[in-house]
Amino acid sequence: MASTFILQLFLAAIVPALADIQMKFTKYPESVIAPVGANVTFECEVTVPGERLTWRWALPNHTESSWTEVAGVTDKNVHTKLIVEVKSNTVDTLYQCVVWYGPISLVSVPAKLTVAKMIPSKSSTRKRVVTAPPHNTVVLHCKEPISEPPAVIQWWREIKNVRKQIESRHGVLVIHNATADDSGTYICSATNELSKGSTPSETTFLKITLDDRHTRFLEREDEFGPVDSEGIISVSAKVNDTVRLWCDAVGSPPPRITWSHERKDLSHAHGHVLAIPALTVADEGVYHCTANRQRRSWKVVALQPPRWEGSVGNVSACEGSVAEVVCGTLHGQPPPQVYWLLNAKPLKLGAGIQANDSVLHIERAEKQHAGIVQCFACNQLGCAYDGTLLTVVPMQISDEEYLAEAPKTLHSSQHNKKHRKRKPPTLVPPSRPNITRFSDDSVILSWSHQNIGLPVEFYKIQYREVTNSSNGNDWQTDNTRISHFTHSYQIDGLTPNTYYKFRVAAVYSNKDNKQGKSSSKFFLQKGSFQAPATPVLTDVEAISTNSVRLSWTWSREGGVMPDGFYVCYRTVSSAGSYEKAIVAGGAAARSVVISHLLPDTAYEFKIWAYTAQAPSNFSKIKTAKTHRESVVEESSRAAPSDREPAAGAAPPALLTGGVLGAAAVLVLLALTFLLCRRARRPAADKEKGSVPESGGANGYIPAKVPITITANPMHAEGGDGGVEMSFIHNNNTGNDDTLPHSRKNGPARQYV
Repeated sequence: MASTFILQLFLAAIVPALADIQMKFTKYPESVIAPVGANVTFECEVTVPGERLTWRWALPNHTESSWTEVAGVTDKNVHTKLIVEVKSNTVDTLYQCVVWYGPISLVSVPAKLTVAKMIPSKSSTRKRVVTAPPHNTVVLHCKEPISEPPAVIQWWREIKNVRKQIESRHGVLVIHNATADDSGTYICSATNELSKGSTPSETTFLKITLDDRHTRFLEREDEFGPVDSEGIISVSAKVNDTVRLWCDAVGSPPPRITWSHERKDLSHAHGHVLAIPALTVADEGVYHCTANRQRRSWKVVALQPPRWEGSVGNVSACEGSVAEVVCGTLHGQPPPQVYWLLNAKPLKLGAGIQANDSVLHIERAEKQHAGIVQCFACNQLGCAYDGTLLTVVPMQISDEEYLAEAPKTLHSSQHNKKHRKRKPPTLVPPSRPNITRFSDDSVILSWSHQNIGLPVEFYKIQYREVTNSSNGNDWQTDNTRISHFTHSYQIDGLTPNTYYKFRVAAVYSNKDNKQGKSSSKFFLQKGSFQAPATPVLTDVEAISTNSVRLSWTWSREGGVMPDGFYVCYRTVSSAGSYEKAIVAGGAAARSVVISHLLPDTAYEFKIWAYTAQAPSNFSKIKTAKTHRESVVEESSRAAPSDREPAAGAAPPALLTGGVLGAAAVLVLLALTFLLCRRARRPAADKEKGSVPESGGANGYIPAKVPITITANPMHAEGGDGGVEMSFIHNNNTGNDDTLPHSRKNGPARQYV
């Protein structure tokens, strides 16, 4: 539980560096095919320095929990590289780099190290006989083996045990206008240029003869590639590659070949080869070649690496509410497999957490769900991911709920023990602050307080720079005293591209103080970031003498999703800075009540939406005036003048007279009592010998309670810096220096 709480609090410190997520990899590890004996270098680089960069590896058929860390070399926490030696026992492996920001992390796309190899097909040593009528175009294929990288096909013609290499473009042997002289033995072989391996020779005996004149195809469909149940040949190629379809129909006389497509006009296409340059998705479909009513078909598929269309914005959810991460529209061929990561670890789907190819749905968000969520999509061409920062706002526990849940802690049942020691006052510190970037040189802090223990009088903000070589400079304290009901504040004048830490200190009713936990390192990044659209403040209405309700609307309008909203307000008559209040409820909030305002005072309000990286523009200003203190009383006493009194009730005049008479009697009794007491006072004073309240001979009255004056508003009351008025020498000639004084001031207490 402690780790998830620390994780949630840490998010605010790193949020501005992520920028939707603006913290990015500028260099990914790239997949590579390498032969045995080679040294392969993978590199990874990020825009924002992380606390550490690591590497991990897994087998291609791995589960997402089977990654194993491996050591790399890191430079300034922005660049890292991993050198892998390819040995004879090395297998195909995935490598991935991870950048850490405290407890949260972001992972790169995995790169695949493929060992160069070639696996011969079962029929690579086959021998076959092919016959064709003369004057036809003969097209012959060689069985391609499984090879990484793809093998190079070469053809030879053997004459009297002597091989002569034949030029064969694209690995296919094409003999135009074949005659009896072209009859003979042809040999093909496949070679892997990286591994230097080759397959055994495949031999084809070609015979040009008139014995078989009917139109037919020279080779079976499976010579061209995989075939489906309908006999259609499957051809796959990457987008922008060139695809060639070979129609090997022969006959006597040679048949006329035409091409067709289910959607495209190919009436201009003739001949034994159909070339599709720069393949696109629009070129996909089934192609047919027809020769004298004989037809052969190919299904062409354009392969695409995975990609996400659209950008996912940061997501904020309240603890216990629904959280949804939408990664946009997924593209890729073959259809990519999707999996989800949270802080570099796979998300366990099941009860309460469901996901499809683009949406992650969490039924009840918990603090352990906070962090960087990445949706990965992978197919045979590679991987792609989109990512977002999921912030879970902790549930606020009211005083009533706290007392109900922990009565034994706050209220002891042993009140009858007379000699029990008194516990010292409870000083509950404020929470660790959440930090959001406001500009290149300013941030906004927000925090919470449990409202238990001694009440807080005001807050102070402290901050310091942090460097990699040391813990940083001394804490600096902002001069502003922040009221006890304010839980957000803006710090200006910071240095861009610098790490900072922040903390909030509380000063309590007994003048003691205590600091909350400091934030983790926060990087104030300089630059422009995409901001959410500006909210529209629709209504501002006073609802009491000290509170105003604000309502607004917000539309994404092509921008990013906000993390939440801030309200700025000040009195209309003031030209000072605005008070700031963070709105509970995150991006879903559309109204808020601002309290602790002055009665019968006009205020101006404006609101802005914010993300972890940038605020929106301010909304237009609206004003409202709080109610007068007498409004509620007057409204409760007001009654229509024309209303008849209730049956049996006394007339208003009679009631008024009765009230006045009773008041007169009370006044007379009070006067009589005072006169009697004055008559007895001189005698009593003489008996006691005390100094009269009117003072000594010259009217000096000694102070009964010391009054402390201090020039430091943060100084504890009664500290050394204070001077008690009752101890200042009085110049009155009748001063009685023998009067007793009580000095209750304790030792001075220094603030943070």
